[in-house]
Amino acid sequence: MKSVLFNKEGHLTEEILNELKFGTLMDEEMVSVLDHISDCQKCAGSFADNFKDDELAEAPLGFQEKVEIKIKAKKQSGVQFGFYCTKVVVAASIALMILFSNGLNIMASSFEKSTSIKPLDLSILNSVNSTLSSFSEKIINLEVFNNGKEKR
Repeated sequence: MKSVLFNKEGHLTEEILNELKFGTLMDEEMVSVLDHISDCQKCAGSFADNFKDDELAEAPLGFQEKVEIKIKAKKQSGVQFGFYCTKVVVAASIALMILFSNGLNIMASSFEKSTSIKPLDLSILNSVNSTLSSFSEKIINLEVFNNGKEKR
C-alpha cells in the first residue's frame, strides 16, 4: 500500500484520487479508498470533479425517457395497490357488518316463524370470513414483498 492515502484532514490526497481514476491502485488500496469514498461526501465530490466533461460516458439515447417511464409506472402501481387495499377494506367491512349485525338473526327468526325452514347456520359465514381474511392478508403481504424486491 502507498504510505499516504489521506491528507491531514482525513481526506484522500489528489495523487490517490488520480490513481483511482486511472485504475493504478493496488487491490488493498482500492478497497480502502472506495470504502472511504462511500462514507465521505467531500472525497466523493472531489473524485467526481476529477473527470472532465469529455471523459464522461454519455447516456444512451432515450435513457432519460425510459427512467421517467419506469418512475411513472412505479407511482401508478402504488396508486393501484392503494385502490386494491381500499376495495379489500370496504368488502371486509361490509362482510363484518352483515356478520355481526342483528339483521341476519332477525330475518332468520322471522323467516323461521313464518315457514318450517331452519335458520341459516352462521358458523359457515364465520369460516368464510376467516378464510377471506387470511387470503386478503396473504395477497397484501405478497404485494408488499414483491414491491420491495423490485426496488432493489
